[in-house]
Amino acid sequence: MNGVVHDFDKAGEQPIGPGEGLQSGAGTRLLHFLSELTCGAHSNHIVAVSRAFCAFVLLLFAFTKSSGLGLQGGYFDVFALGYAAFAFVALLIAFNDWYLDFIASEAFIGLDGLAFLALTVPPMNEGVTWVVLSLCLIGHILFSSVLRWRLALVLAIAAFLNAVWIGDILLVEVPRGTVAWASVVRWGLFVPLGSLVLVWASGQMIKTNLPRFAGETPGPGYPVTASAMGYAMEAAAASDAVLCWIDRENLGCYSCTPASLEERLQPRKLSFGAADRLRQLEPMLFDLVRNRAIVSAEGKLSACKASALPGFQLLKELGVERGLCIPTSGEDGVNCLILTGIPMLGWGHLYLAHAIASEVAQGVAWQVSAVNALDRALSRLRKSVACDLHDSVAHSLVGAKFLLVALRSKVGADPEVTGEIDAIKDALAAEHIHVRRLIEQLRETDSDARVRNLIDDLEATSEALALRWQITVDIIESDYRVPVPVWLSLEIQQIVREAVSNGVRHGDATRVTIKCRMRAVGIEIEVTDNGHGFGESNEPIFPRSIRERLTERGGTLEIVSNPGSTSLRMRVPVDEMD
Repeated sequence: MNGVVHDFDKAGEQPIGPGEGLQSGAGTRLLHFLSELTCGAHSNHIVAVSRAFCAFVLLLFAFTKSSGLGLQGGYFDVFALGYAAFAFVALLIAFNDWYLDFIASEAFIGLDGLAFLALTVPPMNEGVTWVVLSLCLIGHILFSSVLRWRLALVLAIAAFLNAVWIGDILLVEVPRGTVAWASVVRWGLFVPLGSLVLVWASGQMIKTNLPRFAGETPGPGYPVTASAMGYAMEAAAASDAVLCWIDRENLGCYSCTPASLEERLQPRKLSFGAADRLRQLEPMLFDLVRNRAIVSAEGKLSACKASALPGFQLLKELGVERGLCIPTSGEDGVNCLILTGIPMLGWGHLYLAHAIASEVAQGVAWQVSAVNALDRALSRLRKSVACDLHDSVAHSLVGAKFLLVALRSKVGADPEVTGEIDAIKDALAAEHIHVRRLIEQLRETDSDARVRNLIDDLEATSEALALRWQITVDIIESDYRVPVPVWLSLEIQQIVREAVSNGVRHGDATRVTIKCRMRAVGIEIEVTDNGHGFGESNEPIFPRSIRERLTERGGTLEIVSNPGSTSLRMRVPVDEMD
């Protein structure tokens, strides 16, 4: 990429501390704008306004001389008018064409320097007046340099301006007799010290103070960075955003908008080559309509044609014409935020982009670390529970089976008694199989700890329940596959076991049917028995254990009871599956 290239100090990109949060609402727009100024998002506008202020001061001194009001056509008057015209043109460019302003920014600051040199040509006949005007221009040049180059060249510029200032006093003004030695000492010390203070204060002002971003899990199918879209939009005052990412599990490149995330729509899958283009994106401002772009790469800002960008085709595929591109690749993979509808866009937004990317990366890293820590804790807990089940419940069930075998040998050949003993033994054997299956599922954390087919698990559970209660348990009208995490499968199995148990113990049910289906809002489970129900005059009593389990998961429970039939309709939201 060829174009105008400028350096900036990467150290200035890092945030220096947490904020209290971005302001929102019509009544706080001014505060929000001021917070953006401290992040350097409007650096180009601030430089133009600072130059306009210097021009105003020059005109003020030109119109208000000791000899009277008005311009008199002297050197200083012509100089002030010329600088004012230059400042006005630069101000119009800064607020109307960010690309042209960036291209001309170096030349404009160079013209400011020439203006300072031109101001030192005439003798200091009016003493303090000339000093004030010179200081005004020195302050503007240093302040503009800090915003434009982020301290990379500012110290050299400051040294040059101070050398010119002191050299003019010592080599020109003193021989002319226009400056006393007391003034030489006074201004010779004041200007260098003032320059250092100004450079330090300007550098502190542009350091970012964005509020901390705390990553969240937005939902299945979305990376953690998706939760940063609202944060980035508010930080840049953008009206819309697009997030692109590479899904390492589904091997594809996807995109979403805040609207699709809020409505829980499926991410949009992009073309085959989108992943390669996404990897090549850099922080940049772009305008595809006018074929313009400013790219921040390897610590430099470069102006180029948008069509020359590696991600040009990706931006066209996404349907965005102009905006700010913020790569946020980190713990959750390769991602890129694209903000659109930003008012008063300028090259200073590239510095804001680095600050946003830094905050988002930290927030995502924290969230990923928290999720990993939780997974490790749950893994240890599951293994501990599995060991406890194996060493206590499983052994107790096996022991009970041996006791029943011994009891059967003692009672003789009475078919009625032996039949009941065999039924109890078979029920214990089925329960032992169920407990062993639970132990295996709990120990699966090292291989496939997160996903199981809930239908397979419910079929195994229904067989055990049929043996235990000596009833018929069928799974009907269910989906073929309902993938869920291991812990959620265990939770739903326990809910179904409790529902069947209640139907047999309280409703004398002899047949139970189970339906399980996946819907956009979550998993729907319906357990229906042929028991006597609650009767016509009795209100349904919600099972406490089932309702507590569903409430903890954010689910719902509905009971429909008629004489001869009771149905428990349960729903587990899709958020709980992630």
